[in-house]
Amino acid sequence: MIRIPLRVSGVDLDDDVTLELLGEHLSDLAWSERDGGVVATLHTPTTNPVATALAAARRITHILPGAEVLDVDQELVSTSDIAYRLGVSREAVRLWAEGLRGPGDFPRPVGTVGNGKSKVWQWFAVNSWLRETYRIGEDEHHLSAQQIAELNAHLLKVKQPIDDEWEAAASYERSVRPPVERGEHFHVLLEQLDEEILSSRAKGHMHWAIKMGDDWSSWVARYLHQDAASYIEVSPGPEQVEELT
Repeated sequence: MIRIPLRVSGVDLDDDVTLELLGEHLSDLAWSERDGGVVATLHTPTTNPVATALAAARRITHILPGAEVLDVDQELVSTSDIAYRLGVSREAVRLWAEGLRGPGDFPRPVGTVGNGKSKVWQWFAVNSWLRETYRIGEDEHHLSAQQIAELNAHLLKVKQPIDDEWEAAASYERSVRPPVERGEHFHVLLEQLDEEILSSRAKGHMHWAIKMGDDWSSWVARYLHQDAASYIEVSPGPEQVEELT
């Protein structure tokens, strides 16, 4: 299971309307306050966590007016924080960090706090080192540094050729409604669509047709991007896949 904490602005966890929206539409995310900000944590087993996190970010901004997903929370930790999370002494953490105990290669600190008196590390890097070295730490995976950079680039709206199609696909909820009350299938569709878009940079894009379900009549979702009015349409039809190259 991959754990992805996302920093979100414009969300008030003390607001009753917001809490109702979170419970109804975003209950798959764990919401918390940290260092004066709000963090939405996603747990996913997917093989493409960046695409899944992007889909979650789109849902957040669509459902919560004024919300913005800023970036992946770095989860900065000091020696005291690490010791508390692991249930060990601060001295043990200090010895690891200074290479005086263990095999060395403890992650490099990313900064200091308290006028330079205390070093801080990214928790995902420390946890990975602990899992590999001592088989301790949180029993979950985190995004790699490269995946974090890629996800942050998209969240910060750094434009790449793929983004125009991806953003158009993410707007489907404004124009598409399921023929029956099966909205959860559309969230699955969007995640699949994001994965296909992100993994198809070398292709020219395309029409897609995806069968929406096995226990009801076959419906087809087509992704169109010929012009600025790109959209997803859902209509009855046979299952098929077309790609324009």
